[in-house]
Amino acid sequence: MSDNHTQTATDPFTQFWGDMFSRMNTATGGSSAGGPMSAEATRQMQRIFLDALAKYFDDFMRSEQFLGMLKETMDRSLALKQQVDQFLTQLHRGVQAPAKTDVDDISGLLRSIEANVLDRLAKLESKVAAVEAPRRTGGSARASRAPRPSRRGGRAAAPKRSKPGR
Repeated sequence: MSDNHTQTATDPFTQFWGDMFSRMNTATGGSSAGGPMSAEATRQMQRIFLDALAKYFDDFMRSEQFLGMLKETMDRSLALKQQVDQFLTQLHRGVQAPAKTDVDDISGLLRSIEANVLDRLAKLESKVAAVEAPRRTGGSARASRAPRPSRRGGRAAAPKRSKPGR
């Protein structure tokens, strides 16, 4: 049983080479002569080698062991990134500098304040439009005439008063 377990543990690594050599042996016709090989035989050996390599890499990358190691590596790298982010945040706070999370929080607050102000302005605009609508359509002439600001002070000109005693 121990021998079988050792064989299956090393099988993915040794099986590739054994299979490749057996295919190469059948491709060359079983000759083991050291003479030069033809270009066709070389291309055939290269194709066999690359096909076997692709098959076993595909099998290895789909194996439970590889996928487990890949998942563990990804989990650890994410945990490391979180630790580095926490460390940098603490470092920024330690030197009393704003961290990215602080800036993100402030920008979020500013966006919500901006939205509230714009909503209130829109409501005020609708109220002003509702008040001005009767004046435009048929209100009295006096109501539509508001005092115009003078060009100098930017305020409405005060009505002239008659002096007492004259």
